[in-house]
Amino acid sequence: MNITAAQCRAARSLLNWTQDQLAANAEVSRATIADFESSARQPLTNNLRSIRDCMFAAGVEFIPEDGEKGVGVRFRERKLEYITNVRIDRFNRVATMRMRYLGEDFLCVIELNAIDDHYRTSFNTDDEFAKAISGILHIILTTAERYAPSHISDGTLRITYTMLDDE
Repeated sequence: MNITAAQCRAARSLLNWTQDQLAANAEVSRATIADFESSARQPLTNNLRSIRDCMFAAGVEFIPEDGEKGVGVRFRERKLEYITNVRIDRFNRVATMRMRYLGEDFLCVIELNAIDDHYRTSFNTDDEFAKAISGILHIILTTAERYAPSHISDGTLRITYTMLDDE
């Protein structure tokens, strides 16, 4: 779902974030935020997704237009929480995090190839992977919440590149 400039301003206000804080959390430039919110230009698709996903991960839901009802934003019910920090296992090429969805614990397994492919590079150390995952944690959390209802099997949700970069 694309968001509008007005939704971005409203969501940022709900979170009590400055443009600088949103830019830092979404890992985009402040100019990208300022230009988008003033309707000067539309951000690139990946930047718009990052803006949307970081505010979603922070607790904001974007409401699409519905007939004569306009778009909006509101605080959302948080269904997902992560319990532990990321553990990197380069031997098995995965990172894992304990999470809880609607009160049920599960293990989120993120394929390290998905992280490499997302950044279009190859990471070699645990520290490089940890930093890369930290940079897209909001995307991982949004992806986990989107797929948890239908893809948890035997207490595990496996996140692939296709899922991670799915709009």
